[in-house]
Amino acid sequence: MRFVVLLLLAAPALHFDITDARGKKPAGVTIEAGEADADGWRELRVTSKAKGTAPVLVWPYDGRAKVQDGPGDIPVIVVQAGGAAALKSPRVAAAMLAGALLGGRQEAGVDAVELEAAADPWAKGVGLLYAKKAAEAVGPLAVALRERERQLTRVPSEIYPAAMLYGRALFEAGKYDDAAVAFLKAMKQRPSDAVARKARAEALIKAGKPESAEELLQ
Repeated sequence: MRFVVLLLLAAPALHFDITDARGKKPAGVTIEAGEADADGWRELRVTSKAKGTAPVLVWPYDGRAKVQDGPGDIPVIVVQAGGAAALKSPRVAAAMLAGALLGGRQEAGVDAVELEAAADPWAKGVGLLYAKKAAEAVGPLAVALRERERQLTRVPSEIYPAAMLYGRALFEAGKYDDAAVAFLKAMKQRPSDAVARKARAEALIKAGKPESAEELLQ
C-alpha cells in the first residue's frame, strides 16, 4: 500500500525529443529536469558524455518545461557552444529570435531577414515580428499556435511562447481584444506568470476594458 502511495505522489516524468541544428539526435546528450515550481514548470539542464565543447540549450527558449499532455515528447534543441554555423539553421535562428523577443536571451549573429521567407509558419512569424512587421506576423503566428494547440500531445513549452508572440503581434497590429485572448492562452499555461498577466492587462486597457485589467492585476 505504501509503495502505491509513493508512486501516486511521484512527479510525472518529462520525456524529451532532443535534436541539434540539423534536426539530428546528438549522441550522448541528455536532459535533466529540476523541481517543479508552483505552475509545474521545471528548469532543464543539458548533460553530455562527449568530450570537448559542452552543448547549449537553445529551446525551450528559457530552459523551462512542463509535463506534456499526451504520449509525445517535449522538443528540445541543443547546439555546440560557439558553433556559428548552427545560427544559419532556420530552426535555431527562430529559437534564438523567439527567445530575444520574449526576453530570454541575446540574438547575436542571427539573421532575421532569411526567416521572413521561411516555409514554416513559426519561423516566418518570428522573423516578421522581430523585423517589426507585426501585421504581417499575425497570420503565420496564428497558424503556428493553432498547430500546437491541435496536436495529439499538447506541449506547454511550445504553446506558451507561441501564444505570447501571437499576442504581441496582435497588440502591435492594434488588435487589442484578440491580443487579450492570446495572452489568456499563455496565462493558462503559466497561471503565476507576471509577464503574461501584465501583457493581457495592457491589451484589455487598450481595448477599453480597464475594469477587467484592474481585476486581473489585483
